[in-house]
Amino acid sequence: MKLTEDHRKLLKVASLYYRDGLTQSSISKQMGISRPVISKMLQRAKEQGIVTIYLKDENAKVVDQANQLIRKYDLQDAIVVPHGGNDETTQQAVAQAAAMLLREYLPKIQSIGISWGTTLAKVVDAMTYENFSEIKIHPLVGGVASEHVHYDTNHLAFRLSEKLGASCSYLYAPALAETKALAVTLNKSQLVQEALAKARAVDFALIGVGDPQASSTWRQLGYMTAECLSGGAVIGDAIGSLFDKNGKTIDNKMTERMIGIKVEELVRIPNTLLIGAGFQKAVAIRALLQGKSANLIVIDQVLAEALLEH
Repeated sequence: MKLTEDHRKLLKVASLYYRDGLTQSSISKQMGISRPVISKMLQRAKEQGIVTIYLKDENAKVVDQANQLIRKYDLQDAIVVPHGGNDETTQQAVAQAAAMLLREYLPKIQSIGISWGTTLAKVVDAMTYENFSEIKIHPLVGGVASEHVHYDTNHLAFRLSEKLGASCSYLYAPALAETKALAVTLNKSQLVQEALAKARAVDFALIGVGDPQASSTWRQLGYMTAECLSGGAVIGDAIGSLFDKNGKTIDNKMTERMIGIKVEELVRIPNTLLIGAGFQKAVAIRALLQGKSANLIVIDQVLAEALLEH
């Protein structure tokens, strides 16, 4: 059974009420839905056979895991996607779920910041065409070479703006400058400062996270070197940061050349959606969640289980 947004909410309300023992009033406040609507949703859950004495639905387990993640990491919302049998199918399902959650927020926001990478490219692909001309899209990090344009941040910002009928801006600088001196010069330029100011002021951010030891956009681009990973302190990468187990940017010869906002700055963005799949990303994502760099997540079941174990 396909997990639609309406079905997911129905399961979540039923789980919170029947399993967790929350009152309808508490659920209303938590989900931002009126109490009468909550009451009707609980009735629908009974009518559709989702609720008898227990939750009877093949997706109930992942919804329950999502609720556990919300409580454990103090999240605003979470979606856990069942593993699709292979990595490609699972990543596609995660991207579709992330697009679904983003659509839910579109009427409430005025600006979106987007990072880069293969995961976010799939999310943009999964977005439907909408009409939100008042929304502005801004890159959160610099761009990459033309041969990798499919997951370049400026390209993704443009494609997302096309899907939403929105407008977008660009960050005319590389994600990784050739030298530290060039990065300093670019970061002092008015063009880059204005672009980063827009990035820091968005009210919704879309980010992926990489495992620099295995699967990372930086590694795919050939930017990641053994020197960058020496000492074992780097456990993940996101936007313009290589970060440690505490979710803090590590100051090394690579990060000093990066152009983009840092993971610490995500704390000030009202809504940050972190998207990922695969057990290997658990350590990196846990660090960002504990550092409060994201309050929304869409992940697969294998990753959810890893995050709930520790």
